[in-house]
Amino acid sequence: MIRLFKYEGYTVTIEPEALMLAPFKAIWQRDKSKDKSKAMQELAFIYFMEDPRSDYQYLVDEEVRASEIKKGEGLPENWKPDKVVQRAIEFYRSFVPASAGLLEDTRFFVNSLRKELRTRAGELNGLDMKELKSAMELIKQVPNLCTELDNAERTLARDILQEARARGSQTKALYEDEA
Repeated sequence: MIRLFKYEGYTVTIEPEALMLAPFKAIWQRDKSKDKSKAMQELAFIYFMEDPRSDYQYLVDEEVRASEIKKGEGLPENWKPDKVVQRAIEFYRSFVPASAGLLEDTRFFVNSLRKELRTRAGELNGLDMKELKSAMELIKQVPNLCTELDNAERTLARDILQEARARGSQTKALYEDEA
């Protein structure tokens, strides 16, 4: 995963290399304001929406996540990613590791299971014995799912940290500058 965006001190910071990549450069260049506030909001939206390190990743429904990010970043409620932002989102998404995608899918599954448990809890009076046993089997799976989800989140965080350390500690090969 590329580290072009960081979230520090309640601000998304952009590495200079990011603005050399066409999808992000297009967002930056079209904002003619001096402070580039609209570009910063749109780039922050991309980071919060797609990066596995984002604090918004617990929101598995993408529409809900997008809505909350818009509120948090001060984007208008009716704002939607246009073609330029959508292209940058797809570009950023292409760098997210497969493990992050699997974690997102696992979160989605766990959220779906929660909804199913709530639905069945509301219908307990009308369940026959077979349906009640099925509901109990679902409940038995919850502790294991929680443990596995927690392990997956820790593994992803560790992988991201190790990758960042590996990139930060790389040394140049002999005569690398003379090429």
